[in-house]
Amino acid sequence: MITNREYSNPLVEQRADPWVYKHTDGYYYFTASVPEYDRIEVRRAATIEGLREAIPVVAWRKYETGPLSANIWAPEIHYIDGRWYIYFAAARTTETKEG
Repeated sequence: MITNREYSNPLVEQRADPWVYKHTDGYYYFTASVPEYDRIEVRRAATIEGLREAIPVVAWRKYETGPLSANIWAPEIHYIDGRWYIYFAAARTTETKEG
């Protein structure tokens, strides 16, 4: 029997590019772009609804300069061959050389 469920939308306020993964441990893992585009946060909850109130944990912060130092966005969580991976898009800050 299929039942329809309603979920609050948005699931987590102030987050873009959401990614949800249900792991074999029964938990849902959530990540998304944060408004500052400077870090990757992960939330975990037993239910999709629980992700709203789950405390975010910072998994990674952008570098100060160079590659991976600007516009951190669209993270994805994957579990492959027994290991966790987070893929994301990023830009670099430009460094100017004064002559």
